[in-house]
Amino acid sequence: MNSNLLKLDYIINIEKFQKIQDDIAKAVDMAILTVDYKGKPFTRHSSCSEFCRRIREHENYSKLCEKCDSRGGLEAVRKQKPYIYLCHVGLVDLAIPIIVDGQYLGAIMAGQVRLESSNAKLEKIVNDQYYNINLDEETELEKLYENLPIMKFEKINEVANMLFHITNYMVEDAVLKIALSEYDEEKINSKVNNKLVKTLQNVDKDDKSIHLTTVKTKFPKYLIIINPALEYISDNYNEKLYIDDMAKLCNISTSYFSKLFKKSIGQSFSTYVNIVKMNKAKEVLKAKDIPIINLALELGYEDCGYFIKVFKKIVGTTPAAYKKEISKKN
Repeated sequence: MNSNLLKLDYIINIEKFQKIQDDIAKAVDMAILTVDYKGKPFTRHSSCSEFCRRIREHENYSKLCEKCDSRGGLEAVRKQKPYIYLCHVGLVDLAIPIIVDGQYLGAIMAGQVRLESSNAKLEKIVNDQYYNINLDEETELEKLYENLPIMKFEKINEVANMLFHITNYMVEDAVLKIALSEYDEEKINSKVNNKLVKTLQNVDKDDKSIHLTTVKTKFPKYLIIINPALEYISDNYNEKLYIDDMAKLCNISTSYFSKLFKKSIGQSFSTYVNIVKMNKAKEVLKAKDIPIINLALELGYEDCGYFIKVFKKIVGTTPAAYKKEISKKN
């Protein structure tokens, strides 16, 4: 099994999940935090109450909060289901285990609510032998405590089950996509590499303008990320091609796309596009007699002068001179 599957940040896209976590916290009127297997925060705290924020700001109390998160997560994984308990200050919390291939990676913690009178017997997960908070002596904390939401046990249990189902779906979906990606990666990379090499090597041996030795022949794994752009460029070389559009096609930011493209291909996006277009221009010039201005328009260049400039830079001669040279050979 891929060792990355045992890393929480490989399973969960933290930026996207943070937004989901924030929305769920608002909807259920609970604070939510995702932690690693040690109880250390993995996400930012969503809808953290002012009371708990103050508690967590205190060095000793903060350690107790992390201890509760850690033990709550471990109990949840031991039971293989949501675990509802009382934290060290008597608030109701719940833990949803994140398990991949039998390995405990972390947990989604929710709570910071007071329990409405109920027959439910909940375990206080950290013993009273630790630092106790005397709310009677802490007037401000007492007021904040009184402002915490009160919730029925049935509602808390419903939230726990909902989060459990969401977490399981999220993890299973991520693992499946990763597995499918890895299964096809070698096959897809081979296909992309062959197409890329063919594109970059589709120049005459006498052309000195492109030094193919500078083009990387050992392509990194993330080449698969920019594959949609490479496919689109290959099939739509006659269009005006913009880097922003290609980045969107690959579902990544323009800046990240630019870096990945240069690192993977060994050429900038604009240079690669021009190489593809000039290779096609040479094919057309070899195949038929066509006015240079028409060829420029056919390849998406509105400015014929710019097309000639790009052609000369890449091929080493002007389109007219290249056309004349081809005629002589024929």
